[in-house]
Amino acid sequence: MTHTEFPALPQSLPPGRIVDTAEHDRAPSAAQARGLLWMSDAPVDAAGVTWTRLRNDHERSGLYPVLLEHDYDDSRNDRWSFFGTADGLDVDPETALRTLWDRLQEDREPEEDDEDEIPEEEWPAGSWPGLAPAGTGEADPWAMADQYAAHLQADPDLHGRPPRWRLGLIPADTGTGALTLVGWDGPCNHTNQVELVSAALRTWEERFGVRVVGLGSDRLWVSVARPPQDLDHARAVALEHFAFCPDNLWQGGYESLDAYAAALVGANSWTFWWD
Repeated sequence: MTHTEFPALPQSLPPGRIVDTAEHDRAPSAAQARGLLWMSDAPVDAAGVTWTRLRNDHERSGLYPVLLEHDYDDSRNDRWSFFGTADGLDVDPETALRTLWDRLQEDREPEEDDEDEIPEEEWPAGSWPGLAPAGTGEADPWAMADQYAAHLQADPDLHGRPPRWRLGLIPADTGTGALTLVGWDGPCNHTNQVELVSAALRTWEERFGVRVVGLGSDRLWVSVARPPQDLDHARAVALEHFAFCPDNLWQGGYESLDAYAAALVGANSWTFWWD
């Protein structure tokens, strides 16, 4: 894919540019790095161009919108996005999660001791437990995503500086495919195989009504239309989260797996952070 093949951009976008991952130093090769992304040059207020408007235009435009976390140190805003397009959009989701789980079992030591980490004896262990049952309910995944995106766009950062999000557009059918297309490197401290992350998200799309909404240098924000509604179900989902993003449990301030699982009950958004 080249710049000339990027789909026509919607009207009334803020100033921005098309970024080709082949231009980034971390791209593995020109042959692999062909993922493209349009990004706004600066954060966009929720009263301006919203994620929801661009999402409503997705079927016509072919461009999936993402909120891109803005770093107020502008010199770092173009460093985090890509390491090149990955292969494997058809990776089996359960195989992807099992692979990530097995790798964690091979290395049982966290990088550093931290008093906020779940004690070693509490870490999920053993063979891959399998996928959790699907969530239930009638909530519309896209309506939930619209609500969550609006919440994020209106929410200031920890220092009270709104807005905190740039807008991004990726030529992809889904948010999970978009991550693989651009070779997002957010989980690189856990895995460089973003196709495994995308595959896990794809099964969450199907089972829990998950939709990708926001990306950061090492964070991911998703909406959840059909979250677990009881602790037993949430425990099974928490094990998938552990395989997907162990730092959520290791460094999330939770005293136990059950404490983490309890926070998932009825939660309509999940956030992941790879330290």
